[in-house]
Amino acid sequence: MRKLAIIFVLLSTIACKNKVIQKPVNYEDDREKFMQFSQDRNKQILAEDNELIANYIDSIGQKFVRTQYGFWISNSGIATETMAKTGDVVKYDYEVSNFSNEIIYSEEELGTQTIMMGRSDLPRGIQVALQMIEKGDSATVLLPSFLAYGGYGDRNKIKGNEPLIFKIHIQTIEKQPR
Repeated sequence: MRKLAIIFVLLSTIACKNKVIQKPVNYEDDREKFMQFSQDRNKQILAEDNELIANYIDSIGQKFVRTQYGFWISNSGIATETMAKTGDVVKYDYEVSNFSNEIIYSEEELGTQTIMMGRSDLPRGIQVALQMIEKGDSATVLLPSFLAYGGYGDRNKIKGNEPLIFKIHIQTIEKQPR
């Protein structure tokens, strides 16, 4: 046992004599290149989404309004006092499809949804669109991918960077006291 301890101490001492010094690595150049690449890629994706949406609007002949938020909606796109606001409870039905007119999620599959505005994990574009539709009305919403499910998709049926069409019908809006 004593011999084993002596061997261990000797090996430990010998191993420490050959130190390799690791110099710090500077990634600043790589970070700047990556950020520029990322910005350029996102601009390219947005341009492709916008072109796809414009072609879709031209092909169906329906009037859409581009909102200040970066998506298109088939109604006036102007919020009123009777529309949902943050904190209101909204009951709605919707359908999701892609720009090839393939239904990704049907109304039957999704069922009626009830959410409190501002407290759900819906995509940002849908959160805003729900606040632009009157109780009892319907609207079609065309979302570029960054306002839909972004670069990851929903990890189920919706692909990453996929612009989407949402057909939404608001059943009820339960206004909360302000």
